[in-house]
Amino acid sequence: MKRFFDQIRERMPLSWRRKIGPYVAYAVYFYRTRIRGRSWEPFVMSAEETITELEAGHSIIRFGDGEISLMAGSDLGFESYSETLAEDLKRVIKSEHPTLLIGLPGIFGRLEHLTPVGFWFEIHHLFRYAYLWRRLTSPDRRYAESFITRPYLSYKDKSGAALIYARLKGLWAGREVVLIEGEKSRLGVGNDLFDNVRSLKRILGPAEGAYDKVEALAVVAKSQPKETLFLLSLGPAAKVLGYELFRSGYRVLDIGHLDMEYEMFQRGSDRLLPVRYKYFNEIEERDPEDCQDQDYRSSIIACVT
Repeated sequence: MKRFFDQIRERMPLSWRRKIGPYVAYAVYFYRTRIRGRSWEPFVMSAEETITELEAGHSIIRFGDGEISLMAGSDLGFESYSETLAEDLKRVIKSEHPTLLIGLPGIFGRLEHLTPVGFWFEIHHLFRYAYLWRRLTSPDRRYAESFITRPYLSYKDKSGAALIYARLKGLWAGREVVLIEGEKSRLGVGNDLFDNVRSLKRILGPAEGAYDKVEALAVVAKSQPKETLFLLSLGPAAKVLGYELFRSGYRVLDIGHLDMEYEMFQRGSDRLLPVRYKYFNEIEERDPEDCQDQDYRSSIIACVT
Protein backbone atom coordinates (compact mmCIF):
# COMPACT_ATOMS: atom_id res chain seq x y z
CA MET A 1 0.00 0.00 0.00
CA LYS A 2 2.82 2.41 0.83
CA ARG A 3 4.54 1.73 -2.47
CA PHE A 4 1.25 2.26 -4.34
CA PHE A 5 0.75 5.72 -2.78
CA ASP A 6 4.42 6.61 -3.24
CA GLN A 7 4.15 5.86 -6.96
CA ILE A 8 1.10 8.09 -7.22
CA ARG A 9 2.92 10.89 -5.37
CA GLU A 10 5.92 10.65 -7.67
CA ARG A 11 3.80 10.94 -10.82
CA MET A 12 1.35 13.58 -9.65
CA PRO A 13 2.22 17.31 -9.93
CA LEU A 14 2.73 19.05 -6.57
CA SER A 15 -0.17 21.42 -7.21
CA TRP A 16 -2.52 18.45 -7.62
CA ARG A 17 -1.18 16.74 -4.52
CA ARG A 18 -1.84 19.84 -2.47
CA LYS A 19 -5.44 19.99 -3.66
CA ILE A 20 -6.29 16.29 -3.52
CA GLY A 21 -4.05 15.12 -0.67
CA PRO A 22 -6.12 16.42 2.26
CA TYR A 23 -9.28 14.73 0.95
CA VAL A 24 -7.54 11.39 0.50
CA ALA A 25 -5.93 11.65 3.95
CA TYR A 26 -9.30 12.46 5.51
CA ALA A 27 -10.97 9.55 3.73
CA VAL A 28 -8.34 7.17 5.09
CA TYR A 29 -8.72 8.68 8.57
CA PHE A 30 -12.53 8.38 8.42
CA TYR A 31 -12.35 4.76 7.30
CA ARG A 32 -9.83 3.85 9.98
CA THR A 33 -11.62 5.54 12.90
CA ARG A 34 -15.32 5.26 11.96
CA ILE A 35 -15.64 2.11 9.86
CA ARG A 36 -12.78 -0.33 10.36
CA GLY A 37 -11.98 0.42 14.00
CA ARG A 38 -8.76 -0.25 15.88
CA SER A 39 -6.54 -2.88 14.29
CA TRP A 40 -2.76 -2.40 14.32
CA GLU A 41 -2.88 0.91 16.16
CA PRO A 42 -0.96 1.09 19.45
CA PHE A 43 -2.66 1.94 22.73
CA VAL A 44 -1.48 5.29 24.09
CA MET A 45 -2.24 6.28 27.67
CA SER A 46 -3.70 9.66 28.49
CA ALA A 47 -1.43 12.48 29.59
CA GLU A 48 -2.77 12.12 33.13
CA GLU A 49 -2.06 8.37 33.20
CA THR A 50 1.41 8.96 31.80
CA ILE A 51 2.29 11.50 34.48
CA THR A 52 1.01 9.14 37.17
CA GLU A 53 3.49 6.53 35.90
CA LEU A 54 6.26 9.13 35.99
CA GLU A 55 5.30 10.13 39.53
CA ALA A 56 5.87 6.48 40.43
CA GLY A 57 9.52 6.84 39.36
CA HIS A 58 9.61 5.75 35.73
CA SER A 59 11.80 7.22 33.00
CA ILE A 60 10.41 8.29 29.64
CA ILE A 61 11.70 8.64 26.08
CA ARG A 62 9.25 10.24 23.66
CA PHE A 63 8.81 9.78 19.91
CA GLY A 64 6.96 11.97 17.45
CA ASP A 65 6.68 12.99 13.83
CA GLY A 66 10.30 14.15 13.64
CA GLU A 67 11.76 10.80 14.65
CA ILE A 68 9.41 8.96 12.32
CA SER A 69 10.45 11.20 9.41
CA LEU A 70 14.10 10.47 10.16
CA MET A 71 13.49 6.74 10.33
CA ALA A 72 11.73 7.01 6.97
CA GLY A 73 14.84 8.59 5.47
CA SER A 74 14.11 12.33 5.62
CA ASP A 75 16.25 15.12 7.04
CA LEU A 76 14.97 17.49 9.71
CA GLY A 77 15.85 21.14 9.88
CA PHE A 78 18.23 20.51 12.78
CA GLU A 79 19.21 16.85 12.33
CA SER A 80 20.24 15.02 9.17
CA TYR A 81 19.24 11.49 8.30
CA SER A 82 21.78 8.73 8.67
CA GLU A 83 21.29 4.99 8.63
CA THR A 84 23.02 4.71 11.99
CA LEU A 85 20.70 7.27 13.60
CA ALA A 86 17.64 5.59 12.11
CA GLU A 87 18.71 2.18 13.44
CA ASP A 88 19.45 3.61 16.88
CA LEU A 89 16.00 5.20 17.01
CA LYS A 90 14.36 1.94 15.98
CA ARG A 91 16.27 0.09 18.69
CA VAL A 92 15.03 2.53 21.34
CA ILE A 93 11.38 2.63 20.28
CA LYS A 94 11.22 -1.16 20.28
CA SER A 95 12.95 -1.55 23.64
CA GLU A 96 11.04 -2.96 26.58
CA HIS A 97 12.05 -2.24 30.17
CA PRO A 98 9.70 -2.24 33.19
CA THR A 99 10.74 1.23 34.34
CA LEU A 100 11.15 2.93 30.95
CA LEU A 101 8.11 4.40 29.25
CA ILE A 102 8.20 4.77 25.49
CA GLY A 103 6.07 7.72 24.47
CA LEU A 104 4.04 7.99 21.27
CA PRO A 105 1.71 10.81 20.23
CA GLY A 106 -1.92 10.01 20.96
CA ILE A 107 -2.99 10.38 17.33
CA PHE A 108 -4.20 6.89 16.49
CA GLY A 109 -7.88 7.39 17.32
CA ARG A 110 -10.33 10.20 16.63
CA LEU A 111 -8.79 13.66 16.62
CA GLU A 112 -11.69 16.09 16.84
CA HIS A 113 -10.28 17.40 20.14
CA LEU A 114 -7.36 18.98 18.26
CA THR A 115 -7.35 22.43 16.72
CA PRO A 116 -7.85 22.52 12.93
CA VAL A 117 -4.12 22.99 12.39
CA GLY A 118 -3.28 20.07 14.65
CA PHE A 119 -6.02 17.89 13.17
CA TRP A 120 -4.92 18.28 9.56
CA PHE A 121 -1.26 17.96 10.40
CA GLU A 122 -1.78 14.66 12.22
CA ILE A 123 -4.07 13.00 9.68
CA HIS A 124 -1.63 13.92 6.92
CA HIS A 125 1.25 12.59 9.00
CA LEU A 126 -0.54 9.27 9.56
CA PHE A 127 -1.51 9.05 5.90
CA ARG A 128 2.18 9.22 4.99
CA TYR A 129 3.72 7.27 7.85
CA ALA A 130 1.14 4.84 9.25
CA TYR A 131 3.05 1.98 7.61
CA LEU A 132 6.13 2.82 9.71
CA TRP A 133 4.24 3.30 12.97
CA ARG A 134 2.72 -0.12 12.32
CA ARG A 135 6.15 -1.74 11.88
CA LEU A 136 7.63 -0.14 14.97
CA THR A 137 4.83 -0.52 17.52
CA SER A 138 2.57 -3.22 18.95
CA PRO A 139 -1.19 -3.08 19.54
CA ASP A 140 -0.66 -5.24 22.64
CA ARG A 141 1.60 -2.79 24.44
CA ARG A 142 0.74 0.29 26.51
CA TYR A 143 2.64 3.40 25.47
CA ALA A 144 3.02 6.73 27.21
CA GLU A 145 1.64 9.95 25.77
CA SER A 146 4.37 11.94 24.04
CA PHE A 147 2.26 15.09 24.14
CA ILE A 148 2.67 15.49 27.91
CA THR A 149 5.23 18.16 27.03
CA ARG A 150 2.90 19.70 24.45
CA PRO A 151 -0.44 19.99 26.27
CA TYR A 152 -1.41 23.42 25.05
CA LEU A 153 -1.16 24.64 21.45
CA SER A 154 -2.71 21.71 19.57
CA TYR A 155 -5.80 21.31 21.77
CA LYS A 156 -9.14 23.06 21.45
CA ASP A 157 -9.74 22.73 25.19
CA LYS A 158 -6.66 24.16 26.87
CA SER A 159 -8.06 24.13 30.40
CA GLY A 160 -6.10 21.07 31.48
CA ALA A 161 -2.68 22.47 30.55
CA ALA A 162 -2.07 24.25 33.86
CA LEU A 163 -2.49 21.06 35.90
CA ILE A 164 -0.25 19.08 33.55
CA TYR A 165 2.49 21.70 33.86
CA ALA A 166 2.13 21.70 37.65
CA ARG A 167 2.42 17.91 37.83
CA LEU A 168 5.41 17.87 35.49
CA LYS A 169 7.21 20.47 37.60
CA GLY A 170 6.51 18.26 40.60
CA LEU A 171 8.63 15.50 39.04
CA TRP A 172 11.83 17.46 39.65
CA ALA A 173 10.82 19.38 42.77
CA GLY A 174 13.66 19.22 45.30
CA ARG A 175 15.83 17.12 42.98
CA GLU A 176 19.39 17.53 41.78
CA VAL A 177 18.82 18.00 38.06
CA VAL A 178 21.13 17.95 35.08
CA LEU A 179 19.56 19.37 31.93
CA ILE A 180 21.04 18.29 28.60
CA GLU A 181 19.92 20.70 25.90
CA GLY A 182 20.98 22.39 22.70
CA GLU A 183 23.35 25.31 23.18
CA LYS A 184 20.70 27.84 22.10
CA SER A 185 17.63 26.24 23.71
CA ARG A 186 18.00 27.78 27.21
CA LEU A 187 15.12 25.96 28.85
CA GLY A 188 13.73 27.69 31.91
CA VAL A 189 15.42 31.01 31.21
CA GLY A 190 12.83 33.71 31.79
CA ASN A 191 10.23 31.37 33.30
CA ASP A 192 9.70 29.29 36.44
CA LEU A 193 9.92 25.75 35.03
CA PHE A 194 12.86 24.82 37.25
CA ASP A 195 12.49 27.23 40.16
CA ASN A 196 11.66 24.33 42.50
CA VAL A 197 14.73 22.13 41.94
CA ARG A 198 17.44 21.64 44.56
CA SER A 199 20.11 22.35 41.97
CA LEU A 200 20.21 22.75 38.20
CA LYS A 201 23.25 22.08 36.05
CA ARG A 202 23.39 22.21 32.26
CA ILE A 203 25.29 20.19 29.71
CA LEU A 204 25.07 21.87 26.32
CA GLY A 205 25.12 19.99 23.04
CA PRO A 206 24.99 21.35 19.49
CA ALA A 207 21.91 23.29 18.44
CA GLU A 208 21.96 21.22 15.23
CA GLY A 209 23.42 17.83 14.37
CA ALA A 210 23.56 16.74 18.02
CA TYR A 211 23.56 13.03 17.16
CA ASP A 212 27.20 13.30 16.14
CA LYS A 213 28.06 14.23 19.74
CA VAL A 214 26.00 11.60 21.57
CA GLU A 215 28.99 9.54 22.65
CA ALA A 216 30.87 12.57 23.96
CA LEU A 217 27.77 13.84 25.76
CA ALA A 218 27.28 10.43 27.37
CA VAL A 219 30.83 10.45 28.72
CA VAL A 220 30.28 13.84 30.36
CA ALA A 221 26.85 12.87 31.69
CA LYS A 222 28.07 9.63 33.25
CA SER A 223 30.45 11.59 35.47
CA GLN A 224 27.40 12.74 37.44
CA PRO A 225 26.18 10.89 40.56
CA LYS A 226 23.64 8.10 40.03
CA GLU A 227 20.97 10.00 41.97
CA THR A 228 21.02 12.71 39.29
CA LEU A 229 17.76 13.26 37.46
CA PHE A 230 18.51 13.91 33.79
CA LEU A 231 16.15 16.10 31.77
CA LEU A 232 16.80 15.96 28.03
CA SER A 233 15.81 18.33 25.26
CA LEU A 234 18.01 17.58 22.29
CA GLY A 235 15.76 16.42 19.44
CA PRO A 236 16.20 12.88 18.11
CA ALA A 237 19.65 12.69 19.71
CA ALA A 238 17.94 12.83 23.11
CA LYS A 239 16.31 9.45 22.43
CA VAL A 240 19.62 7.73 21.83
CA LEU A 241 21.44 9.55 24.64
CA GLY A 242 18.57 9.07 27.07
CA TYR A 243 18.47 5.35 26.40
CA GLU A 244 22.22 5.06 26.99
CA LEU A 245 21.93 6.91 30.31
CA PHE A 246 18.90 4.85 31.35
CA ARG A 247 20.76 1.61 30.68
CA SER A 248 23.65 2.99 32.75
CA GLY A 249 21.38 3.32 35.78
CA TYR A 250 20.16 6.91 35.58
CA ARG A 251 16.61 8.20 35.57
CA VAL A 252 15.85 10.21 32.43
CA LEU A 253 12.93 12.40 31.41
CA ASP A 254 12.73 13.43 27.76
CA ILE A 255 11.10 16.87 27.94
CA GLY A 256 11.59 18.23 24.42
CA HIS A 257 9.18 21.04 23.45
CA LEU A 258 8.16 21.62 27.08
CA ASP A 259 9.75 25.05 27.45
CA MET A 260 8.55 26.19 24.03
CA GLU A 261 4.88 25.45 24.76
CA TYR A 262 5.12 26.65 28.34
CA GLU A 263 6.22 30.04 27.06
CA MET A 264 3.13 30.19 24.83
CA PHE A 265 0.91 29.00 27.70
CA GLN A 266 2.17 31.82 29.90
CA ARG A 267 1.52 34.34 27.11
CA GLY A 268 -1.91 32.95 26.30
CA SER A 269 -0.85 32.70 22.65
CA ASP A 270 -2.55 30.29 20.26
CA ARG A 271 0.54 30.06 18.03
CA LEU A 272 4.30 29.88 18.38
CA LEU A 273 6.04 33.21 18.82
CA PRO A 274 9.75 34.02 19.02
CA VAL A 275 11.11 34.19 22.56
CA ARG A 276 14.22 36.12 23.46
CA TYR A 277 17.37 33.96 23.72
CA LYS A 278 15.62 30.76 22.54
CA TYR A 279 16.03 28.54 19.48
CA PHE A 280 12.65 27.40 18.07
CA ASN A 281 13.11 25.21 15.01
CA GLU A 282 9.40 25.01 14.27
CA ILE A 283 9.22 28.71 13.39
CA GLU A 284 12.78 28.78 12.03
CA GLU A 285 14.00 30.91 14.92
CA ARG A 286 17.51 29.45 14.75
CA ASP A 287 19.74 32.38 15.61
CA PRO A 288 18.51 33.93 18.86
CA GLU A 289 20.61 36.56 20.59
CA ASP A 290 23.20 35.41 23.09
CA CYS A 291 22.14 35.09 26.72
CA GLN A 292 24.27 36.79 29.34
CA ASP A 293 22.05 35.95 32.30
CA GLN A 294 24.44 35.03 35.12
CA ASP A 295 22.23 32.34 36.67
CA TYR A 296 22.02 30.64 33.28
CA ARG A 297 25.72 30.94 32.53
CA SER A 298 26.77 29.70 35.95
CA SER A 299 24.59 26.59 35.57
CA ILE A 300 26.58 25.35 32.54
CA ILE A 301 29.03 22.63 33.60
CA ALA A 302 30.03 21.40 30.13
CA CYS A 303 29.66 22.36 26.49
CA VAL A 304 30.03 19.59 23.91
CA THR A 305 29.60 21.22 20.52
